[in-house]
Amino acid sequence: MVDKNLLLYLPFDDPDGSKAYDYSAGRHDATLSDGAELTKIAKTGKALALNGGECITAQAIPFSSDFTVCAYVKIATTRLGWLLNLPGVENYCEQWLDVAPEMWYFIAFVRSGSTFKVFLNSECVYVGTFSGTPTGLSLSTDELLTTTASVDELQVFNVAKTEKQILKMQADTDVEYYIDGVNFKDYGVYVSASDGLVGRLARKEALTVDYDNYHGVVRDRKRKRFKEREITLQCFIEASSRSAFVEWQSRFFALFDGDGTHRLTVEYDGKAKPLVYEVDLLDEAAVDKKWGTYNNELMVGKFTLKLTEDEPVKKVLRHISGSNNSKATIKVSTYKLLNIYWGDGTHTYNVGGNDTTVEHTYALPGQYDIVVTGVIEDIEKFETNAILIWELLK
Repeated sequence: MVDKNLLLYLPFDDPDGSKAYDYSAGRHDATLSDGAELTKIAKTGKALALNGGECITAQAIPFSSDFTVCAYVKIATTRLGWLLNLPGVENYCEQWLDVAPEMWYFIAFVRSGSTFKVFLNSECVYVGTFSGTPTGLSLSTDELLTTTASVDELQVFNVAKTEKQILKMQADTDVEYYIDGVNFKDYGVYVSASDGLVGRLARKEALTVDYDNYHGVVRDRKRKRFKEREITLQCFIEASSRSAFVEWQSRFFALFDGDGTHRLTVEYDGKAKPLVYEVDLLDEAAVDKKWGTYNNELMVGKFTLKLTEDEPVKKVLRHISGSNNSKATIKVSTYKLLNIYWGDGTHTYNVGGNDTTVEHTYALPGQYDIVVTGVIEDIEKFETNAILIWELLK
């Protein structure tokens, strides 16, 4: 679901070093300049290293109403300062905070009416009031000439988040598993271990020639191709009674019974860069359980879910829109055919050719992850108006 109160979300995990994608519905992507770059030294994934440069987006903080601005920051010195500029001459609020150099801190600024709060990690470090409409908000270090600060997971909301919500945004979360957008936990199913989600795929057998008057064999090592991906999830299911147990496990397995493939999404470190697979359940999934002594007793059963991804090499994109009938566009040049799974249960097969443009209309607003499968390595040109999450995932 698209958060309608989220005005800007820059996770800085993008493959393109000159652009930072906005994961909010507004899509106010930011541009990097003058030395600013995306670095892998991050709180999660990549981060923005300013290096004296700039990261500019068209989205402004809604100073005339309630707002929340939050991000992870890391600086090279021991003093982190902020300033809220107010109308008039020499009218502002400011604070300098003692921090450890090269450590990540979560900082949040919250305006609720005339009250302004600042949170550093799990602590509220400032509460004050003001009148009028603020004109600017800045973060500073005590470096003299420029800043080498890094920023990660920047978010701007047009509402005042509560302290509980602020704490939740920075809390470590479980790995979440979804099938066709439904969280496993909604059916009382939890994943205790997984195998095959990441790692090198097995290669297909290459052309091999065995000359009887030579040692060994001659093997074709060009254009390596890979076998399907096998994913194994060790699961357990909890239910409040015997009858609920039978109902919940039946309803969960029925999620895999529809036509076509099913979308497995794994959020392992936030929502911006999930692992995404188009899978099918081909094997049985026998549940190992013991019936409860009484019908209203907690029941737990264990089972292994073996999923197969027939097309394991892919690009993953994201289309975000807050309006009806929005369009995702892909323009591609490739002599190998591609399949596109649009993330709303529909697909377009056998896409290829020179400068071929494919459009897809989403009837409802929302967030949709698009999977493009095929011989991704041989694509000659690829352009899209969607966010590029994974340039090559296999």
